[in-house]
Amino acid sequence: MNFLKYSLLRFGLLVLVFLLSMWLGAGLILSGIAAVAASFAVSYLFFPRLHTAAGEELRRWVARSPRPRNRVALEDQEVEDAYVDRKLREDGREV
Repeated sequence: MNFLKYSLLRFGLLVLVFLLSMWLGAGLILSGIAAVAASFAVSYLFFPRLHTAAGEELRRWVARSPRPRNRVALEDQEVEDAYVDRKLREDGREV
């Protein structure tokens, strides 16, 4: 429920700032950029507990996603993960 609240709060802020910017005559692109930046900043700075709770809720949802059950699929997943990790290290990005 926290994820939904946080998402609706950010979306509401985005729409509010966008409409306000358009009313002030800032233009479509500038209004969109301002709306995204302002909704991110306001929700992140003024609602940190809701932000954290929403992140934890999303993490729990992802953790419950189905995992491969057979041995071959698990081995394939491990090989793919090792390959991605090696490529990230080669590119200079840490895992």
